Amino acid sequence: MKNPLYDLAKLTSEHFKSFNHSKTIDIELSQSFANDLDSIQNCVMTEQISEERQVRGLSNAPYVLGKKVPSILTKLHSAAQNAFGQVRWTEFYEEDDWSKSFLDSFANGEGIGPDGRLQHNEIILGLFILGPNTTYPEHAHPAEEFYLVLSGNPEFKVGSNNFELQKAGSIVLHHSNISHAIRTASEPFYAIYGWRGKIKEKSWYRNNMTKISESKKYPTIKKA
Repeated sequence: MKNPLYDLAKLTSEHFKSFNHSKTIDIELSQSFANDLDSIQNCVMTEQISEERQVRGLSNAPYVLGKKVPSILTKLHSAAQNAFGQVRWTEFYEEDDWSKSFLDSFANGEGIGPDGRLQHNEIILGLFILGPNTTYPEHAHPAEEFYLVLSGNPEFKVGSNNFELQKAGSIVLHHSNISHAIRTASEPFYAIYGWRGKIKEKSWYRNNMTKISESKKYPTIKKA
């Protein structure tokens, strides 16, 4: 029996292909993610077992797992539920001045990837939770990224744009090294996320992301 993460990849790809792309950042990038997710079906990936960690953001898990979603997301939400215990949940960042404002509401679950339950060195696929009334501050990374919103009505800021509300089923794409931030209101945000491209290179930020002359800073990443 295949790991549920394969099904999550398959249904995520199908959602990309059926999604109305008129409002996405880049149709070509969207198709690239769909192709990557399709390629997973033919991979035989090594399963990696890791010790359990305390992840404070998982306190929001009962809410997001019990949340009703639009009928178009029923199969995808069910696939995420089945994969929930397969991903490697972590707070991802060590606590520092940049991360301490959101870290107790943050849960990153890598399912497929270098540090995922299923090892893959070119693709990351996982689950993500950000608690209510929380801002995940502006940052960027060389890897290209997507978030597929399952629930929570988060607001995303991409580049110089203002924060924009994203509803269940929305796909948000982040190009390489383009700054982005997320904030939530009264509900926790629950999503499927993925990385492609330079997935092993570090995330970075500036105190003022628009000030190119300012040196980049790098959050401290927890060891897998």
